[in-house]
Amino acid sequence: MGTGKSKLILYFILFLIFVSIHMQFPVFTPLAVSLGAGSMLVALMLSVTSFVNLGGNLIAGSVIDRLGVRGFIVFPLFLLSISLFAHSFVTITIHLFILRVLNGFILAFLTPACMTMLASFAQNRLEQSKNMAMNTLMVTAAMTVAPVLGGWLGERYGADGAYYMISFTTFIAFLLAFYYLPSGKKTNGFGRKKSPLISLFTYPPLAPVFLTAFVMMYTQGTIMYELPFLSVESNVSKGAVGKMAGFIGLGTFFVLTFVFLHRISPKVRTIIGLLLMSISVCLMMFSGIVPPLKTFFLFGIASGMVFPAMMTLVTESIDEQNRGKAFAFLSAIFSVGTIISPFVSGLVRDYMSPYYIAWIVLMIVTTIIGLQFMTSKNAPGRPPHTTPTTKVAGF
Repeated sequence: MGTGKSKLILYFILFLIFVSIHMQFPVFTPLAVSLGAGSMLVALMLSVTSFVNLGGNLIAGSVIDRLGVRGFIVFPLFLLSISLFAHSFVTITIHLFILRVLNGFILAFLTPACMTMLASFAQNRLEQSKNMAMNTLMVTAAMTVAPVLGGWLGERYGADGAYYMISFTTFIAFLLAFYYLPSGKKTNGFGRKKSPLISLFTYPPLAPVFLTAFVMMYTQGTIMYELPFLSVESNVSKGAVGKMAGFIGLGTFFVLTFVFLHRISPKVRTIIGLLLMSISVCLMMFSGIVPPLKTFFLFGIASGMVFPAMMTLVTESIDEQNRGKAFAFLSAIFSVGTIISPFVSGLVRDYMSPYYIAWIVLMIVTTIIGLQFMTSKNAPGRPPHTTPTTKVAGF
């Protein structure tokens, strides 16, 4: 199968993966409560995926680089479909907790492997940017339709019926991966040496990427933490809260239609996107109790600019044999931002707006990244043990 067809299959697999993940949101908590879980246990089960995912990411990168990517897409998808199917048979909370831990560990391998294979399909910066933008489009589409579909299935067929469909969706992704994805290349052949994880963490061109990933997920986590309180404290309907979140997706869809943006340096797009994100959060902070829809739309535009640019910077900064580790560590940074933001928001929201903290963090990180981009050379040094072909475009 040609590269073009393989790439389209991978896009659809990514869509199905994120559909299966986000379809669980409306049905998981009611299922846990029906089994006797209290609010603290539900919160723990919801967060354990990120914690386990964080640890698994640090293991996944080196293994993916050494053994190739295809196996770490196919087998995790099969295991994930079984794990999700098992949700239909749980009768006690401890079993549900174990399944959440298992899901987090499986996803720690699956996500970086998919991103590593997607990066291998591009030959230049423009192709990389288009590939990552298309990936963002698939993820945004999944996050938009999956919760609605999951809620409908949960109401009509109950949690068991919903998880049947969720597991079936994942199994379809497994079949597509098994039959149609190309064999991933191993990257430990002659003349190719792998960098240790710590060298990637300290590699200067990746520092702005990791900072961007953290602040993006921190800000998004703050918004997702604050929105539900509107229906509790301000008599805003749940439908209106869902509409606000939906406008983030609409903003992302909107900016991804501007294909000419992929010709702009990813560093420029990252800075512009972070500045727009800062403006949107500032408007949320000063617009009263209920932020207007345009602020969420603007945040979606900023996210649609930052995410593809950030992923393109990874592929430009790291040679192929180390991309698995780079994407795995990036996923770990995502998890850190997602874990920290609700915790900080909960600590400060009785004294100040969590949006204010998110805005401060955004401005600090944007300033640091801007200074790093302006002072970086056109061809910064390579990480230890990489091949001489690695290049990073100048700002």
